[in-house]
Amino acid sequence: MTQSEQKIATSPSSARERTRAPARARLARILERLNEGGSISVTDIAQEFGISDMTVRRDLAELERDGLLERVHGGAVGLKRGPLEVIDDAEPAFEARTRQNAERKARIAQAAARHVAGRKAIAFDLGTTVLAAANAIVEAGPDPQLRAFSNSLHVGMTMARAGIATYMSGGLIRAEEMSLTGKEAVDGFSRYYFDVVLLGASGMTAEGVFDYSPEEAAVKSVFLQRSAERVLLMDSSKFRRISTVLIATLSEISTLITDAPPPPDLATVLASAGVRVLVADPSHLPERSLE
Repeated sequence: MTQSEQKIATSPSSARERTRAPARARLARILERLNEGGSISVTDIAQEFGISDMTVRRDLAELERDGLLERVHGGAVGLKRGPLEVIDDAEPAFEARTRQNAERKARIAQAAARHVAGRKAIAFDLGTTVLAAANAIVEAGPDPQLRAFSNSLHVGMTMARAGIATYMSGGLIRAEEMSLTGKEAVDGFSRYYFDVVLLGASGMTAEGVFDYSPEEAAVKSVFLQRSAERVLLMDSSKFRRISTVLIATLSEISTLITDAPPPPDLATVLASAGVRVLVADPSHLPERSLE
């Protein structure tokens, strides 16, 4: 039994639940979801258990009273304990990342496709969430005049196969990511301007946005500098996480599209930096803005 489960089992409120297995299972599952990704939404839990939003909010209130989570708009986040978690310098394999938090990434991708509909020049960064967004744009039926720009071979093939005018740079192929990097890649994209860039990253703190590779960070910087709108696609498991390279301060990001509200401390600095936060709705209704 984990420490969180022990605390639930010994708390006064949990004593009332011991005779109600479904409620006890919900509480344990909520904590499990927080441990997996750092945040949960009321809608997700309601759909998973087939219960009302009001019942979920009562569960969250109970766990908050027991000191096991912190409620935020639309859901809850795990309590911040100790220093920020530092991600290992070794980047997880692309295929493994594709399977991680796949449902969250799909929701973010759908929201991103809606957000950039009608844009004529879109830069696509690297990463599994950006690739999911490229697929969502293709499935939605892109504007015939759309031009796609990317240093991701995965994205390039996805867009080109759909008949979209696709531009890529030269450069060294980084086999792990199937990405084009180096001076040739940077120089190649420095000639263009974009309506919007869809950006991926490995973590975010109040300091800014992080990723693993210094080589790829140089291309990200060009996309950021040359794009009218800079949209970060990031699932909530990456909040309060840092990695090898600081690729942008929060003020350099225009819009964050995510699957759950950021924790309060991060939400405050995002608002101060002027970042618009869009939370992808699991029912695929128009995403909620936290402005």
